[in-house]
Amino acid sequence: MIFSPISGKPLITQGFGQNPDVYAPFGFAGHNGVDFGVPDGTTVYAPHDGVATVKDDGSSGYGLYLVIDEPKRRSILAHLSECSLVNGQNVYQGDPIGKSGHSGMATGPHLHWTYKIMKNGSVQNRSNGYDGAVDVTEFTRLWQDEDLHYDAEYADSAQEYLSMSFGSDQYLKNPSRTA
Repeated sequence: MIFSPISGKPLITQGFGQNPDVYAPFGFAGHNGVDFGVPDGTTVYAPHDGVATVKDDGSSGYGLYLVIDEPKRRSILAHLSECSLVNGQNVYQGDPIGKSGHSGMATGPHLHWTYKIMKNGSVQNRSNGYDGAVDVTEFTRLWQDEDLHYDAEYADSAQEYLSMSFGSDQYLKNPSRTA
């Protein structure tokens, strides 16, 4: 199970795969993650266990961001205002890892979360149009034991995401989920 990196019932402002024209210059078929509309300084939590790598693109790209790797998965949590981990540190699901912000190429305060499937240290499905990133919302639990895909709030700008279709290498379908 994977937990939402934002506690409570988050507001999704941009879903996976949205806005293909905006992300084409970066080589993506659309948005390669999920954006949570949160104010600067909101506590961000580890969605799963792993080993931390802290990176900083400065005023470009993801700005200050954290990569959490474990053998079968990778999370990238981006546009942070601060990170409370150091490179090589073990992190456990639910640990506070830092604060949201709007560092890098961000139009405003939010948290960007990219999720990738790993095997033998390599990102899988790298040619899926999102450099291996997949929509993981059906497998993500909110902190109140609700489902991110079905129970989060969606901004008007993110509503189209709920009706989008993705290939099997772009979307993780939860077979036990009935909706």
